[in-house]
Parts: sequence; C-alpha cells; structure tokens
Amino acid sequence: MTTSAPPLSPAARQRMIAERQRTSLTWRIIHLLGSLQLALVLLASIAIACAVATFTESGFTSKVAQTYIYKAPWFLVWLGVLCVNLFAVTLTRWPWQKKHAGFIITHYGIILLLVGAMVGLHTGFEGNVTLHQDRPPVTRVTTSRSIIQVESPADTYLHIMGFDAETARLSEQRPRVFPVPGTPLQIIADAFSPNLVSEKLLVPSEAIDAAPGILLQLSSQAQGQSLSYPLVLTGGQPAEEDFFGLARIVFRPSLPPISGLQGADTRMVFGKFSAVIEPGSKSAGVEVRLSEDGSKVTILSPEGTGATYLREEIMGKPINESGAVVIVENYWPDFAMENGRPITKSPLPGNPAALIRITTQTEAVSAQPVMELAIQADNTVAYRLLRNGAVTASGTIKPGDSFMTGWADWQATLTEALPKSAVATEVKPGPELINGERGIPGFRAHLTSPGGQRGPDRWIESGQVTSLTDGRNVVRMGYGLETRPLPFSIRLVNFEVPRDEGTDTPSDFRASVEFRDAATGETKTGLARMNQPASFPGTLSANLTGINYKFSQAEWNPRDLKETTLQVLYDPGWLLKWTGSLAICVGIGIMFYWKPKSANAP
Repeated sequence: MTTSAPPLSPAARQRMIAERQRTSLTWRIIHLLGSLQLALVLLASIAIACAVATFTESGFTSKVAQTYIYKAPWFLVWLGVLCVNLFAVTLTRWPWQKKHAGFIITHYGIILLLVGAMVGLHTGFEGNVTLHQDRPPVTRVTTSRSIIQVESPADTYLHIMGFDAETARLSEQRPRVFPVPGTPLQIIADAFSPNLVSEKLLVPSEAIDAAPGILLQLSSQAQGQSLSYPLVLTGGQPAEEDFFGLARIVFRPSLPPISGLQGADTRMVFGKFSAVIEPGSKSAGVEVRLSEDGSKVTILSPEGTGATYLREEIMGKPINESGAVVIVENYWPDFAMENGRPITKSPLPGNPAALIRITTQTEAVSAQPVMELAIQADNTVAYRLLRNGAVTASGTIKPGDSFMTGWADWQATLTEALPKSAVATEVKPGPELINGERGIPGFRAHLTSPGGQRGPDRWIESGQVTSLTDGRNVVRMGYGLETRPLPFSIRLVNFEVPRDEGTDTPSDFRASVEFRDAATGETKTGLARMNQPASFPGTLSANLTGINYKFSQAEWNPRDLKETTLQVLYDPGWLLKWTGSLAICVGIGIMFYWKPKSANAP
C-alpha cells in the first residue's frame, strides 16, 4: 500500500520555489507575470481608468466613455494582462495544497468574470425595436453603434464601416480618412456638429422642367423666429406649405375667383316666431334657430343634421357648419321696432331675436386662414388672405416688399421671385443645444481623388444618404445607427396600458408579441411587461448560457396604443459572468470560513 507524500513545510516550499526560479526560465516568467507588483500596477491603472470613465460619463456621454476607455483596445489589452497575472499567480502556488483552494477558486472566478464582461461587451449588443400592431413582423433591431455606409462606384456594393463622429474629435488638422473600396478615391471627414438642420433654398434652374418659384420669408418679433418657404409650381401644380397647423400657404399659377361662394343670406331669427328672410337672399336650405330664451343657436342642414352653440360664445364669429359660414351679427333680448330701427325694450328675453348672415358655398371652406400667391408676367406677385372663405386682404408685391398676414404679428416678405427655379436642400449646423436638447448629429466630408481634385464640402446628417463628388466621380454615403438581423421575426399582437384606478396614470405596460424562428418556422408567444421581459428562444439552456434575446418595455406612444418600443438585450457572456461571480463568492467563503485540518492533528 502506497501513501502520498506529506506536504512540504513552509520553509521547504520556499526553498523549492527559489530553486525552480533559479533553474527554469519558464518558472521565472511565470513568477514575473504573477508578481504582486505587476498586479498592483494593473489594478491601480484600471481603477484610475474607471474613475476617469465615470467622470467622462457625467460630463459628456456614456458613448464617449465606452469609446475611449471601456471599448478601447488598450483597455482590452490591460484586462487581458490582468487575467494572465491572476492565472500566473495561481501557478506560483504549485503544487497546490488544500489551504490554496479558496485562493485559486477566487482568482479563477475573477478571470471568468473579466472574460465574460469582455465577451458581452464585444459580441453582445443592446438595441431597440419599434413594433406596430397593424404592420408586418420585424427581423432587424437598431443598435447604439454608429456606422457609415459607402456605395463604391466600382461595384455598387454598400460597404459598412464602424464610425462615431461624436467621439472622433474631427478637425481640419485631424481629419478622418475613409478609402472608397475598389477605387483610389478617399472621403475626408473634418468636422462634427451635434445639431444639423435642413434649410430649403430657391435656386435658379435651366432644366427643361424648371418652373416659376418664389421665396417667402415669415418673421415674428414676438416669437423671435424667421421661417423661409421656397415654393415652386412643379408640373404646373400649386405648391402648398403648412404654417404650424394654424394656416396654409398656397402658391398657384394664378389666383382663381372665389367661385365657391354662392351668396349671402341675411335673416332675422326669433326665439318665439318664424325667421324673417331678407328679400332676394340666396338660400341653400340651411336653417338657423334661436332658443326661446335666446341663449342658444342651432344650425341645421337640409338633411336635419347640425349642431347647437351658446350664442354668447359665437357672437360675431364665423362658424363653419352644414356647408355654410354662419355669423350671428347682432342680438336683441326683447326685440321691437322704433322709428324703423330695431331696439330692445328690456334686457330680459321677452322677444329674443338675432340677425344672422349665412354665406353658402359649393364646398365647405376650411376654418384655417389661407394665404394665396401667384407670380405675374412682370415678376411681381399677387397675394390675398382668406379667412373662412372671405378675402381679408389682397395686393401685389415685388421682391423686398412685405405685408402683414393677420396671423398674430407674423409678417410676410417676398425675398425672391424667379421665372425658372427649383428647390434645393442645404444641410448646415444649427443653433447650440441647451438644457439637454438633442438634435440630428452629423459630420462634414468631401471627396478627393489621387490627381488632387477636391469636391465640395457636404454635411452628412444621421439617417440620411448624401452624394459626394470630386467633379467626375460620385460616391453615395450614409451615416446612422447600425441595424442587426435577428435569427427570428417578432410581431406585436397586442399592446395594453392598464391605468391606476380612478386616474390616467399607467400602472403597467403589456406587449404581447409573437416570435417566429426563421430556420424552423416554429412560433412562440411572449409577454413583455414592466420589469418583466419576454425572451426568445427562452429555453432553460438559452437562459443559462446567455444565448438568449430579452425584450423589455422601453417606450410607448400615448397617441397610438397600437405601437410600442422594446429594448433588446443580447449578452453571450452572461454565463461566464454569472459563473465567475459565483466562484468569487465561494472562494472568499472558503478562505474565511473553511480551515483544513493540520496533517499532524489526531
């Protein structure tokens, strides 16, 4: 019967370790990599880097901290060296004894935790997906990684490159150069703006289909705003712009007559008697009634449909109802005639009466104020302002002239009028953002060729495709967030927002979704609730390994309860991080609470 050799005494172990370092290059390298001095330098450097990253996140954004620290190559290498140090320090204890168990388990747990974090950081992703109940399933998610797409003229393929203009610190002295694949061309990016705005311009055009156009400037001193409206008669059709949803601006080939108005119908309406209609008035069958106490006015169409209004609230105001414009022009609580003129005998509703004017029309007139303009042969512009189908102002202006719109203090100025024109869009940096506002980011770039030809600068905004040219070649370039394909599709089946009893405050968000595996066609339903994600494939093995997609409620649209946005989390390093964390806890517990018996104990 053989027995194991007794463990070496501490002095003997020290002599053995010193001897193998003296005689073996391998052991000298292992002890060097596992030295306490190296561990202290690595831990101090990582701690300083994490502290700087924390301040960077609070002063800038988490994207800047990730770019320059957490996802930077040097930080990855530093963590790798720390893992080597932790592994080497366990080898320096070889041959291991029972008392080393907690120490070794703890160090290997830290290694697993670090490796899992690096795997999750570089192969996993966070993103979001917006789903709508009435739309087809979605197979891609939008991540937070910024990219550029370059369409090479050599093969017309879209080439994708990772690039975040916000963290690139672009300048004319430090530009970023992107080669155009398959060509000697280069794209030079040399400036960044967090807030790009698009401005439409009126430009002269010699194209065959060029049309007359005007540039109208609307400004308000009270609002401190100035807006430009380039309007072109493309294809001879009117050009129309919306003014904050409060009015419309219409540029026409010519100003048509107000043909929709058929005539005015003036009548005296009594609360207790039949209406008196002015002789010769035109009527389209619209009936106006006054209540017996004179407090309400009812407007009815020939079909008997309509609405009732409080007389005091509509006095003197044009009301669009039943295909007509109705105005209550005057009111007498106790009507009587004196010397041929209507009077009221008392303030009490003894004989209430109202003078009503009805303007009928071939089609309902929009309640919105309208500005109509038309360019004339002498390059002047005719304009008129309409409200409820009636002209409130009109005139003729030339470039440089202004007129009041009647829309608060807004003033319109004709900046330019061209017989042949087109609308061009210019992208440029907008005003500085304040109070956490978010704009459309982008960068400035131009195209160069080996012959020294340099194209014009163009601002490339996120989410848009822009064409760059050097005078001979054209390269299309896009900038925005990366989208990743999913190995399955996801569809919104139903979305509910329960409310707290007696209030409109949401108590939960419930998104019922359907997953369909692209390979097998298998379907599965899930419910994403507040703090309770839905997952796919969602099996036990998928949850344990982290090869699982989790969908959590992120945003919702109060104006459309058939739409919701889910956050997507995919972390293949989850199992390594979980196992490493557990090993660290076990190892620390062994070191502090488990003491192996001495070999000399009875």
